Amino acid sequence: MAMSLFEKAKLVTKSKLHALLDKQVNTVDGYRQLIRDLESAMADVRAGVDEAVGTGNGYKRQLATFNSQIAQKNADIDLLLGDSDPSNDEAAVQLQLEVEGLQDQVTQYQQLDSDQDQQVAQLRQALTQLENKHQQMLTDLNKLTQTQAIASAKNRASAAVEAAAEATSNAGSVDSIQANLDHQRDVADARFARVIGDMQSSQSPEEAARLARAKAALEERRAALAAKAAPATASA
Repeated sequence: MAMSLFEKAKLVTKSKLHALLDKQVNTVDGYRQLIRDLESAMADVRAGVDEAVGTGNGYKRQLATFNSQIAQKNADIDLLLGDSDPSNDEAAVQLQLEVEGLQDQVTQYQQLDSDQDQQVAQLRQALTQLENKHQQMLTDLNKLTQTQAIASAKNRASAAVEAAAEATSNAGSVDSIQANLDHQRDVADARFARVIGDMQSSQSPEEAARLARAKAALEERRAALAAKAAPATASA
């Protein structure tokens, strides 16, 4: 037979709930899951309260029916006993037996209704305690989440600082970096001068021949000019 919501709620409050609240967790995620488990238990208890209240209302409705029947039968008994016809007395006896049977039912249902009211009160008290516990756990979860976030941020910052420190220690001093750059510049200057010098000194054979012819022509012109200038100097 399937367990009723009311029976399930009682089981939660008596056993499952104690195991739940006694459970030890060591992480924020574990605590968050514990809250979800508690919320599930609270839902079971609420459903059990609703079922118990509904059952109690049924008992009360049946009691009202029994009392109405008893009142009607008692009125009929008084009517039969109050007339002057003795032949009605047997009917009055039968009605009295029915009244007594109904009164037994009333006693039974009154006890059931009383027990049910007590169960409802206990479940509601347990639900109130669960709700208070739930609210406290939500507050604690918020604190834990903030603490976790701060710790994570500090860990990330520490990792960044450590990485920066390692990079700085591996980079060398500013003076050594400057010396290295100066050396690279000197090497670049020497290479540039060599390349320019090679460009200026490198001539093709044709260009060299033309240059030689030009120089020879200039020498001839210089000799011719010197020969013209010689007679003029001698006559003077």
